[in-house]
Amino acid sequence: MKVFISSVISGFEAYREAAAHSARLLGREVLRAEDFGASPDSPQRACLAAVRAAYTVLLLLGGRYGDPQASGLSPTHEEYREARERGLVLAFVQSDVSREKQQEAFIGEVRQWATGHYTAEFATPNQLGDAVTQALHKLALSQALGPADEGEMLGRAEALIPKSAPAGAATLCVVVATGPRQQILRPTELEEPELARRIMQEAMFGARGFLGTEQTKAAMKGSTLIITQPQASILVDELGTVQIVRPAHAEDQRSYGLPVLIEEDVRDAVEKGLAFAGWLLDTIDPLGRISDVVPVAAVVGGGHLGWRTRAEHQKSPNTVAIRPFSSAYVLVHLSPARRHRGALTAQTKAIAEDLTVLLRRDLRA
Repeated sequence: MKVFISSVISGFEAYREAAAHSARLLGREVLRAEDFGASPDSPQRACLAAVRAAYTVLLLLGGRYGDPQASGLSPTHEEYREARERGLVLAFVQSDVSREKQQEAFIGEVRQWATGHYTAEFATPNQLGDAVTQALHKLALSQALGPADEGEMLGRAEALIPKSAPAGAATLCVVVATGPRQQILRPTELEEPELARRIMQEAMFGARGFLGTEQTKAAMKGSTLIITQPQASILVDELGTVQIVRPAHAEDQRSYGLPVLIEEDVRDAVEKGLAFAGWLLDTIDPLGRISDVVPVAAVVGGGHLGWRTRAEHQKSPNTVAIRPFSSAYVLVHLSPARRHRGALTAQTKAIAEDLTVLLRRDLRA
């Protein structure tokens, strides 16, 4: 297995060597810029090619950012951006050092993306070597389960889409399936009242909240915890799969004009659902056993309704095309469907926008 070491080089040689030594002791093939021979390619192209060839990137972040390239990013930042789209990034942040302003922003970006993935701090080369050993060992153990199966995850997500909605209603369902498939919550953990309390607290009063405060109940159904209200629900199972069901209409939209699906309302609801799912995964899996997610969105029972932007509906609220025949639900997912877990928090808005566009295409077809 190939490992690429990404960091500034000047002044960081001892740390890079400590990381390389630990990786080699575990049988990894180490790729790093200082070992590259003569090549017609520029150092930038050679390093990015090595990132693409590596299975894992060890990202070592100290106080210095490095010299910006034509892109405006340092070489390390460019390598990170390339790596996070292609595979695993294990980040290690030096503690108790003065950081340049750009480096602070870079570390903030990494920590946001790396939610649910391995990150560690270090002060000395020996501490870094130990942290690298622990991270690579943990990675090897997680891979003993096998890789995340996109087809299985997508099937699990689709199975949680309700097949019908209350008469005359349109329901939005967001599901996030997790991988690789494994037990994340033990039966005793799933039934622990504190878990239900934390979910209800965040859903009703937290930054990602979307529930009201009326008639909220928590109950177990098989290996699934379900939080219910009259028009909304949250489900989490022992695998960490999350399902969120809520009305597809915003509360204020029901008070004027004919019923339609407002694009901005749907997009906001999808975004809140994804953000809540990201929070819930961080809550139940702080050690990062979940590495991948498949987010899907569906509109159930609303296929006959019109789809408009808010501006379009305000212009003509009492005239809308109603489709007499439609499927019971419309389900969409990204392509590829499987994403790294960090995308759920770092790219929440972009994923919500893409899923909403896909819903609009199908519902307007």
